[in-house]
Amino acid sequence: MGEAEPLAEEAKQAEPRVRITKGRPWRIGPTRRERWSSEEFVREHAVGIRQVGDPVLHRPAMRPTIPKGDLEALVARLFASMVAAHGVGIAAPQIGVPLRIVIVDVEEIGIVAIDPKIEWTSEEVEETSEGCLSVRGFYGMLERPVAARMVALDLNGKRFAVEGTELGAQCMLHETDHLSGTLYVERLRSLADLRSVEPDETEEVASSS
Repeated sequence: MGEAEPLAEEAKQAEPRVRITKGRPWRIGPTRRERWSSEEFVREHAVGIRQVGDPVLHRPAMRPTIPKGDLEALVARLFASMVAAHGVGIAAPQIGVPLRIVIVDVEEIGIVAIDPKIEWTSEEVEETSEGCLSVRGFYGMLERPVAARMVALDLNGKRFAVEGTELGAQCMLHETDHLSGTLYVERLRSLADLRSVEPDETEEVASSS
């Protein structure tokens, strides 16, 4: 997911938009975040984001069966690529790896989710802007549930659950869509809801990954 709009001071003091409700997911904490966000680390580990039309983005990803050490290395590469692209979330297929792994980083929560699934969404929906690191130069207006619950595995194979509201829910839904081979542009009511980013605009729409 792309970078979120800057938060107003009041919003910063509000309830977090992603909450861990069960288990203890592996998180990218302050020390690792500082190292993985450094210019040198990003330069060495970030890879280009695959763009719409690339086959890896349009087919379902597979559950990973690789060793823990390889998973950790992949997560580092994912995070560095997200930082380089100014995102708040990313899915493994976006860097060409067809595995069911995502990072949700709304408000820098840094949750790593393996084989995530959406367990519940609210009946209430809202129209919001949404962008994607894999659909550069555009954003769209679409309806998303205002709340969602995601269940997943951590790097040790233990189950956890997180709940999100607003941008948090949007990010979880956006990232898990990637694992099904679905891009947000396929959820637009029509192409009229797809808008190009003007030169004087940023791509800091409500969400992108």
